[in-house]
Amino acid sequence: MWLFWEPGWRFKNWYVNLEEPLARWAGGVDSEDHFLDITVDPDGGWQWRDEDEFAQAQRDGLMGPDLAERVRSAGRGAVEVIRAWGPPFSDGWPDWRPDPSWTVPLLPEDWDRTPAHLSS
Repeated sequence: MWLFWEPGWRFKNWYVNLEEPLARWAGGVDSEDHFLDITVDPDGGWQWRDEDEFAQAQRDGLMGPDLAERVRSAGRGAVEVIRAWGPPFSDGWPDWRPDPSWTVPLLPEDWDRTPAHLSS
């Protein structure tokens, strides 16, 4: 789940990114996107995003039918939470602000390495 703000901290939307669970390693976190996404407006309106990319990934063999159904099912589950306005939508995140004392972290030296599950 991502959140976006416009300049001046005007909340824009939530972005439900359907992806594999994040995989932590000593130098960071790897992710694997599943193309299909959902945007959620502050008023509760929502839209599927990137359905064309989701379909193309299946045609190109990047995603088999079983995984595609799991992704679509996870999306439907997210839509149920959106419609019920459950957490995280009801948790006040649009009012969140970073601690002004935080600094921007440095990237590790191997930030651009190939993720372990993709190198073979």
